[in-house]
Amino acid sequence: MTETIGRQLRQAREERNLTLEQVAQATHIRLHYLEALERGDFSRLPSKAQGRGFLRAYAGYLGLNPEPLLSSLDGEAPISPVALPSDALPEPLPGAQASLESATLIFAEVGQRLHERRELLGLSLEEVERNTRLRQHYLQALEAGDLDGLPSPVQGRGMLYNYATFLSLDPEPLLLRYADGLQVRLAEKQAKRPKRPSPRSTRQPTPASLRRLLSSDYLIGGVLGLSLIGFMIWGAIRINTLRRSEQPSATVPSIAEALRITPEVPSSEVPTASALPTEARPTQGTLPAVPDDTTEQPDISATPVATGPGEGSAPVQIYITVLHRAWLRVTVDGVVEFEGRVGPGNAYTFAGEVQIEVLTGNGAALQLFFNQTDLGVLGVYGEVVYRIFTKDGMVLPTPTITSTPTPTRAATATPVATEQPQPTPLP
Repeated sequence: MTETIGRQLRQAREERNLTLEQVAQATHIRLHYLEALERGDFSRLPSKAQGRGFLRAYAGYLGLNPEPLLSSLDGEAPISPVALPSDALPEPLPGAQASLESATLIFAEVGQRLHERRELLGLSLEEVERNTRLRQHYLQALEAGDLDGLPSPVQGRGMLYNYATFLSLDPEPLLLRYADGLQVRLAEKQAKRPKRPSPRSTRQPTPASLRRLLSSDYLIGGVLGLSLIGFMIWGAIRINTLRRSEQPSATVPSIAEALRITPEVPSSEVPTASALPTEARPTQGTLPAVPDDTTEQPDISATPVATGPGEGSAPVQIYITVLHRAWLRVTVDGVVEFEGRVGPGNAYTFAGEVQIEVLTGNGAALQLFFNQTDLGVLGVYGEVVYRIFTKDGMVLPTPTITSTPTPTRAATATPVATEQPQPTPLP
């Protein structure tokens, strides 16, 4: 049956020598929809209601009665034909200026175009509502040009676009007229509103440099900088307070410092010449014996003297600075002033009238000053050094050959022959 409907439409168009392009331009129905109608392929149409409207408009343009075609499409009995308007095609929109028209006339004109197109397609408001999902009272408001019946001007514009697209109308001219109506309506409202004289602003414009300084970036940076400075000041005050509140505590010396500390020997405990054992003074050029380092010796240290080398009035003065641990004996004018082990960091001053003798088991451990003259270290490491200092200068003892004792064989008892008793002859 659909093929019969399409054949009738194509024959009527060919009898009038019309092309599909001409029909599409006249009826505002898209070309592929007209081709679908002539082929009888109604599945290509957007909906059944739109297909009925396209069929009615196409048949009316070709001068055919659309009712038998619609009844053949629906399988229903033909109904009484509806008189078509003499001018089936819509009239073009007038080109009057929007400023010379009222908003009510513009909206009514748009609604009249929609109503005439719907009547031309033979569609009811219920069918349009079912296919466009637009409420029926909104459709009635669009056709009546009642802008107050729509939710908002923006939603009314969307509804107008959907309604015109469903009716196969070009929505752009209608949307332009709708926009003109909104502008005229706004102008009418502003004309009715009394204008209030606005007082002139006496405030001077803010200079550009001040506006740049008051920008958000500068404000945020300034707040952060002030916060950082405040935090630094608070930290300094806090540290100063903690330092003041701390009580000074005694510091335990390290092992190295404890070993270097030399106990002071009271003057009453310093051995005198009478208390010291008397030793034979070595002769000129004879090196006295040095005790073995392995022998346990008491660590006797003189009290370090704060005076430097060269202080005092004695003719013979020496100042000894200890660099390493060593054994030392100092004899002043024949009296042993010091004898024992010394530790690094100590210093000793001795003064005499005639001579001073210095004997050590490690020449590299002592640095000596003689009468304000720095003689440097006395020798190399482990060298036994013996020096004699007099008013005339330093005397180096001459080493002598020590006689080696010859071992004497111990006397042993020699057996002596004893006389044997001889017998005496008797007379």
